[in-house]
Amino acid sequence: MVILGIDPGLASTGFGAITFNNSTSPSLLKCGCIRTSPGLHISDRLAQIYNDMEHLITSINPELVAVENIFSLVRYPKAGILLGGVLGIIYLSVFQNNIRMVEITPKEVKSSLVGYGNANKKQIQEATQKALKISELSSFHSADALAIALTAYYRKSFRGVK
Repeated sequence: MVILGIDPGLASTGFGAITFNNSTSPSLLKCGCIRTSPGLHISDRLAQIYNDMEHLITSINPELVAVENIFSLVRYPKAGILLGGVLGIIYLSVFQNNIRMVEITPKEVKSSLVGYGNANKKQIQEATQKALKISELSSFHSADALAIALTAYYRKSFRGVK
């Protein structure tokens, strides 16, 4: 099975795919970031994210997509609106490709991987590297996306464990 984790962002959307079967633990399939240029109009940036998501989904063929369930602080309403646009693009791509999707809160990711709901980004990155037995991750965005995929893996209902 392949799980694709997504850490949504307008400037940088992290992605991380893990693969496993009933007899193996998860391993890294692919990770990276979809980056958009701040100089482009929002419509161009969203179109790029959509096109890159389509290419990513086609190339790795995930059976489940796990997306970080974002929240918007009242102090930054414009950022929340822009991030909502990114999420809409991601949801559309997942829906059009008929893939199951789950939303995962940042607190669940932190608790699942570190055992502490207020863990910092470095702790998440280290826990992700340890779980996947890899020495280095290129960015916090891809580490977060892999952590989201791992959290979905740890949910019993998606592993087929009773």
